[in-house]
Amino acid sequence: MSATQGPSPQEPLDKYMTELQSHGGTNGKQFWMDRQAMYHSFAPLALDLLSAPASEAYVERVFSLCGMLTAGRRNRLKKNLEMRVFLKLNNNILAEC
Repeated sequence: MSATQGPSPQEPLDKYMTELQSHGGTNGKQFWMDRQAMYHSFAPLALDLLSAPASEAYVERVFSLCGMLTAGRRNRLKKNLEMRVFLKLNNNILAEC
């Protein structure tokens, strides 16, 4: 084992679970905003999940895309549907790289 290993991911997760039980608040966004420095690995993901759109339009767009990707000759592609949808929805990010 290397002496340069950092703390395991389990340690901050255990700390978060303990703090969450004692928090008792209902404002999840404020909880994560206040603790971004403490949980620098978890906070961006949590804030991303908390900011999920309330509309069903995005989900309907994904279902429509799945239908287009599985129609006709496209259903014979070797990559699975989940990967194809991910690539299609994130092609703008991939184009920037």
